[in-house]
Formats: sequence, structure tokens, C-alpha cells
Amino acid sequence: MKKVLILLPVLFIMSGCNQQIDIAKEKEAMVQADRDFSKLSIEKGTYEAFDTYMTDSTTIYRNRQHPFTGREAIRAILPEDDPGTLKWEPFFADISASGDFGYTLGDYDYTYADSAGNEQVSKGYYVTIWKKQPDGSWKYVFDTGIQAPKEE
Repeated sequence: MKKVLILLPVLFIMSGCNQQIDIAKEKEAMVQADRDFSKLSIEKGTYEAFDTYMTDSTTIYRNRQHPFTGREAIRAILPEDDPGTLKWEPFFADISASGDFGYTLGDYDYTYADSAGNEQVSKGYYVTIWKKQPDGSWKYVFDTGIQAPKEE
């Protein structure tokens, strides 16, 4: 009986250490990170936005190019003075049961001026895979996008 009485408080304390994860809250935090990422792209440009939200081991896939992995490789392909504006919005997201890994799907618009100075818009879709960082922030570990078919 003494062993049971000693064991009960230990089990009670240990059960408090096993935190429940609020999946809906974590999913919304991840989606908000995606929206904040887009907002930074609009305000400060794609270079700063992509650099701010990536991990050191992030991989990016782009059409007709080999994958780019790592901060330095990705920085090298991002124009620091891109005159266009890239913005996007997630339309679907899902997250792991552990609440620390997930993905967003969305559409993007890249607006730029052509050689005649006329505004052009390139539209497409993207997939971004996110990982929760030790500080609680969300960073992307993988990103890719495709152009949408031309509207007729």
C-alpha cells in the first residue's frame, strides 16, 4: 500500500509534464507564418522574405533547375533588387499530430513591369513545408511553385 501511495503523486506529476498539443492553434500559427511571409515579401521584397523565413537547410525546387539547398545557395538565386512583387495566400493547410510539422498550399501572383512598362501578372500555385523551431516560430524547410495555365 505504501508503494501505491508513493507512486500516485509521482504519476500525477508526470502526467502534468505530458502537455496536450492544441493542433488547431498550431495549424493557425503555421498558416499565419505563411501569411506573414507573404506580407514581408510585399513590403520588403522576396529576398528578405525568403531569407527571413527559411532554415539553414531549406530546399527550393524551381522549374527546369536543379534543387537549391541551404541558405547560401538560395540567397544566390534570389534577386536582391527584384522590381516585381510576389504575394501569395494559402488556401489549404495541414499539420502533423505532434503539431511541429506541416504544409500549406496556395496561389501566388507575381506582378512586374514588362519591357514596355506595362504591368504583367504571372499566376501560379505553391507548396511550402513548415517546421516549428525550438523558439516556437515557424520556418519553411521546402518550397516549390508552378505557373498556372494562361487564362483565356
